[in-house]
Amino acid sequence: MAEPVRDAHRSRVCPWWLMRFFDHRVRALFQPTAPVVESLVASGNLCLDMGCGMGYFSVPMALQAGPTGHVTAVDVQKQMLEGAARRAKREGLAGRITLHLATDADWVAPERYDFILAFWMLHEVPDRRGLLETLRKVLKVSGRFLLVEPKVHVSEPAWEESLAFADEVGFHSRQMVPVKFSRAALMY
Repeated sequence: MAEPVRDAHRSRVCPWWLMRFFDHRVRALFQPTAPVVESLVASGNLCLDMGCGMGYFSVPMALQAGPTGHVTAVDVQKQMLEGAARRAKREGLAGRITLHLATDADWVAPERYDFILAFWMLHEVPDRRGLLETLRKVLKVSGRFLLVEPKVHVSEPAWEESLAFADEVGFHSRQMVPVKFSRAALMY
């Protein structure tokens, strides 16, 4: 087991109001959703957007999954989910996205997912290993999991520790993926 990285991990949730300044059209200029979503989500996929924020990736995932697919978007802040609901409604995709507050006991739907995205959120979770274990359990055998963390908040040792946790809970066949300003790994 990896030795814990001291002071390299932040268990602090990004405040919802900050997303008003970050999660808009300008973000698309430096962090487009297409490279993250288009090659990983197929028509008919069941997807989980863990730590969905205001739905920046949830909506493109729902579009890519098409009318036979579905996205479950999960966050710990009600205001984030309200923003995601507005975005989904504006795009006509409210019926393809189910929103869950992570504090609900049933936040993980009974189905298994073809694709799981955890984008810039794992560093905010106090029990990273526990969350990764839960995500492993709900990923289909043929499914893929993309873990993306911000370089500005997550040091290389903290990233390596998260990858070690992922290995411990059963993720494998890791492939590093280029995502701007990020450390990213695609796992199976």
